Amino acid sequence: MQNQIPPPKVQPRLKSAPKIRQLYWCDFPEDAQLPEFWKRRPVIVLSYKTTLHGAVTVIPCSTQVQPGNKWAFPLETTIDGRAAWAICDKITTVAVSRLLPDKNGIKRMADKEFNDILALVLDWLPKFKTE
Repeated sequence: MQNQIPPPKVQPRLKSAPKIRQLYWCDFPEDAQLPEFWKRRPVIVLSYKTTLHGAVTVIPCSTQVQPGNKWAFPLETTIDGRAAWAICDKITTVAVSRLLPDKNGIKRMADKEFNDILALVLDWLPKFKTE
């Protein structure tokens, strides 16, 4: 484990910091291991405050039908017009440099749709009993 080379610092392809509820394409790592997300896929920005050169927490999406996945939320707002599902039990943090806007511009999800997705994310998180 000595002499490990750190990963590169990559310049972002965006012109401004991503904002909560925006949809982007995300280039997930090619060396992912299942069930990790890999390849380019849509994501929804979950982070409230971000910077252009930092990290961002996102909800990954899939265009693959999600029958029986209670943590998958069908999207009304899509990045490319195809049916997609937010995978609410797989929130992750990535470098902003992994994000790309859609060729038709940056879409922002409606408050109600985002709040419904957020409710599912919060339902997935563990609850601790208070004494």
